[in-house]
Amino acid sequence: MENDLLAQLIDAEQLYQNAPCGYFSLSADGKIIKINLTLLNWLGYEEKELLGQKFASLLTKGGQMHFEMFFWPVASISKAVKEFSYEILRKDGSLIAVLLNASALLDEHSKLQAINAVLTNTTERKNYEKEILHSKRVAESEKKRLQFMADLVPEIIWTTTAKGNIDYVNARFCQYFNCNGEDTRSSFVLSKVHKDDLRELLKVWYRSIETGEHLQKEIRLLNREGIYEWHLLKSALFLDEEGNMTNWFGSCANINDHINALKKKDEFISIASHELKTPITSLKAVLQLLDRLKNDPSNKMVPGLIEKANRNVDKVNALVEDLLNASQMNQGQLHLNKSIFNLAGLISDCVHHIRIDQRYEIIIGGDDTLQVFADEGRIEQVIANFITNAIKYAPDSKQIFINLKNAGANVLVEVVDKGPGIAEEKIPHLFDRYYQVENKGSKYSGLGLGLFICAEIVKRHGGEIGARSTLGEGSVFWFSLPTS
Repeated sequence: MENDLLAQLIDAEQLYQNAPCGYFSLSADGKIIKINLTLLNWLGYEEKELLGQKFASLLTKGGQMHFEMFFWPVASISKAVKEFSYEILRKDGSLIAVLLNASALLDEHSKLQAINAVLTNTTERKNYEKEILHSKRVAESEKKRLQFMADLVPEIIWTTTAKGNIDYVNARFCQYFNCNGEDTRSSFVLSKVHKDDLRELLKVWYRSIETGEHLQKEIRLLNREGIYEWHLLKSALFLDEEGNMTNWFGSCANINDHINALKKKDEFISIASHELKTPITSLKAVLQLLDRLKNDPSNKMVPGLIEKANRNVDKVNALVEDLLNASQMNQGQLHLNKSIFNLAGLISDCVHHIRIDQRYEIIIGGDDTLQVFADEGRIEQVIANFITNAIKYAPDSKQIFINLKNAGANVLVEVVDKGPGIAEEKIPHLFDRYYQVENKGSKYSGLGLGLFICAEIVKRHGGEIGARSTLGEGSVFWFSLPTS
């Protein structure tokens, strides 16, 4: 019994026909002379359909060329072929991927007699490889997409290993520090941190690496122009599905304008407090004196004290008015009551009190017939501010010229002084909020809101505003308004 079972197990023909591989034999001219059931089942053919057919006819066109040009010469010379990759056409037209191994039978004259071949079905492996390749391409594409996005953002983006070594930076990093993207050594990056911020940064960074806590720190970084700018540094630890620390993802957002704005705000509050305190203190002193003299109204000091009190009230009122105007403009609540009026007449009324004072001569020139459609009160505010600034920053220019010009669809107003002039680099900032030109010779001060308010008024009218100046010769402040 055991011998019969053993005989069945080692039946060579059975093993050949039902092997997990495809077996076939070819004649010297490449025709199939034997083929096992496994290969027939793979291809969907009956044995009689393939016997006598050339094996090459089952291959794709590219496979046929390779089989004729490479397989036969190799088999004839080397007597063996190892792992040639082909795709075989099934009867239904689909393809099966295989690896072909073969050995050649030669006669005593080394002439090819036949070839025995083994086919291993690699379709699943090929599909798996395709899936792996596809997944790799998708991953690469996603990586490139994310890098493209990272390169577009204005922030500096970077990643580090779990131990804190930088392994990726975006294009903004290279642009900001003027490097090629390869110099990401810790020493290079730390050299760009302001020395006053470095110690505290290292302290919180090492603590974050040890604890895994998120990091957020304001620091100054040195840009490619050699200027330190404030940045908000943020970093968070990424954990994989098992909770292992893998990478730190971080960014540095430029907050320099925000920091400077806060500083300007603090400076403004300090200036405003001082500007308001000065006239209020003076007013309080005057009122105390008047209180002492209330029972003696005929005292010669009373009229002067009342005048001084009124001047201080006017100062406080002007400062409060500037604050209210700036607030209205910031909230978009500046309302204009437009009407048609003569510009020369408005200017004459505006400078009447200055002419009475006789310390400055106001000379109005140009076309005195020009009319505009605007808010008369607001335009008077602009002209008065221009004249006040001329007196403030050019106190020795006793003549102030106001020119009116027809500029087509617009009217141009210029206020000209012959003072010391303004440095060229300061001109672009004259109409910024809170900006003040330093003038050691001036006895005036203020909130730095006047020209900003003027610019907003003119812009709301659809006009333009500007200034030009030459050191040692004087300055010209101008604005234009539509005629209708």
